[in-house]
Amino acid sequence: MSEEKSYSKGILMVVMLAAIIAWMHDGYSLVLISTLAQRLKDYFSVGDTAIGLVISLQFVCTVPGAILFGEIGDRFGRKKALILSIAWDAIFSASTAFVPRNSFLLFAILRMLSGLGVSWGISFSIISEYFTTKRRGAAGGLVHSTFVIGYIAAILTTMLIGPLGWQYCFLTALFPIPFLVLFWFALPESEVWSEYDKITKEKQVKQKIRIREVFGKKWLKLTILLTILFWFAETAYHTLVDFAPVFFEYLFTYSGAANPETSALLIMLIYMVIAAVMLFSFGALSDYIGRKKAFLIDNLIGITGGVLFGIFGFLIFNNTLLIIAGGVITIGFALHGIFGVWSSELYDTEIRASANSIIFSIARGASFGGFMVGAISDSLNPYTTTAERLLHPFISLQALGVGMLLSLVAFIGVFIALQFVPEPKDKTITAMAKN
Repeated sequence: MSEEKSYSKGILMVVMLAAIIAWMHDGYSLVLISTLAQRLKDYFSVGDTAIGLVISLQFVCTVPGAILFGEIGDRFGRKKALILSIAWDAIFSASTAFVPRNSFLLFAILRMLSGLGVSWGISFSIISEYFTTKRRGAAGGLVHSTFVIGYIAAILTTMLIGPLGWQYCFLTALFPIPFLVLFWFALPESEVWSEYDKITKEKQVKQKIRIREVFGKKWLKLTILLTILFWFAETAYHTLVDFAPVFFEYLFTYSGAANPETSALLIMLIYMVIAAVMLFSFGALSDYIGRKKAFLIDNLIGITGGVLFGIFGFLIFNNTLLIIAGGVITIGFALHGIFGVWSSELYDTEIRASANSIIFSIARGASFGGFMVGAISDSLNPYTTTAERLLHPFISLQALGVGMLLSLVAFIGVFIALQFVPEPKDKTITAMAKN
């Protein structure tokens, strides 16, 4: 395919729906543990470090999942890989609901297994192969914003179903199953991949192991640079967001709110709405000014938010300004909406799904944001139980906040790494390599 092809609105809508369900469910199932953190700590009698470790380990397990499903996507097609990865995540997430009280290890194992069902790279590969260069950034930003919709859904589920028991919340992770039946019959395979598959079969090209290619001589430098950039961005995100519901519960307890947990979830809901709008906006902006420039602008907003968080959380403590700082940081996370289309334009069709999946999963898995923040919080907080910490909310707030300041360091790391990553010279996506 030497030129970009325009597809009907019907086809593009099905492709977008598939990518949206995949990424929204990823956000939903992985975030439930954060929104239910206090309930899980009480149920299993564990602290922030244990919950933070499980949060981080489920992201670590997205790495082998990315290798597996990325290989399936590049070898057998985007459609099959996408459906299988969503089904895997849904089934193992729902199985978490059946873990008994004295089996935190089993809970951790099931959360790790659910992490294998990563669909990010496949989703962005298929939308990048269907949308033209003029609309690809906006489409990518829209898809990534649905991770936020998943987060919002997790918040609402926690608020509405959580009082009945955290187990019921995890059972709702099965919601994509009816969509998977629809996608099996209605979702078309990527024509770019189909043409690639046809050409390689006609020429009897021997299939390669994609992970070797991603880290092979041709792609090694780019893979390392993108992984470092995305790692800093993911670390900035997870050091703040993984424990944000707990942080704001302490804040609203300290300020005397009638229902601190509900207030914390509501402020997270507001942040997520902002994030959804900004993810789409910066994705669309990248179509006009370039991926790298849009990424840089949003990164500078994130750094500004991190500085404000430090000032109003520690130097000049102020509830309202601290919440505003959180909103600024939320805008700074919009650069995540540029990830997928940027990396899709830099890699060939032969390894696109694997490269996208592996790079993003290594970056997310290696961030260990939740674990680092939880460990710092536990080391600085003299109180161990949830009840004790809520009785001393300011001390708990400060202990958790120190760990969350790592986000500012990571935002600065993004700025440095960004200088070395190239802007795509030719954004046209073709079946075979262009060089």
